[in-house]
Amino acid sequence: MVYSYALIFGLMVLEGIGFPVPSEVIMPYVGYFSRLGSMDLAGGITVGTLGSLVGSIIDYYVALKLGLPFLKKYGRAIRLNEGKLALLNKWFDRHGAYAVFGFRFVPEIRALISLPAGLARMNLAKFVVFTALGHLIWDTLLATLGYIYYAQVGYLTKLLETYSAYLFVLGVVVVAVLLAYNLLRK
Repeated sequence: MVYSYALIFGLMVLEGIGFPVPSEVIMPYVGYFSRLGSMDLAGGITVGTLGSLVGSIIDYYVALKLGLPFLKKYGRAIRLNEGKLALLNKWFDRHGAYAVFGFRFVPEIRALISLPAGLARMNLAKFVVFTALGHLIWDTLLATLGYIYYAQVGYLTKLLETYSAYLFVLGVVVVAVLLAYNLLRK
């Protein structure tokens, strides 16, 4: 059982860095194995969230310490090109911590938003709080779906992969709601 948690942690670190290891595949299985009694649901969610957070912090520090030239040269290893980086920087410049939080719900972008945060030298404590919150909510949702629909977990993961575009729209809506709330509050 310890190996299961270590595997989840390792895979979620890779996902947090930006390698193509989607949480939409990993976390429903946390719920599945919890439902079968071979894993604790809260423990699996905690380990998954910590793994994603560690991966995100690694990205943050890579951008902070090695900068834009490094990302332009080696970014394609994590599916990052100059156009995508420019777009992420634009979103981060406009929305800051809310972008860091909101993009945690957006497939393929969730890991990469850590890079502009590092480039902009965002306060680390603030980055960790917004990142951890986003990962915790997302990982809990996915694991809970796996727990509820454990008999169809294979179908569920295919469904999540198929409808990732809709998940992207959902992420954009979450960011828009947070931004509207922030603007109305001022």
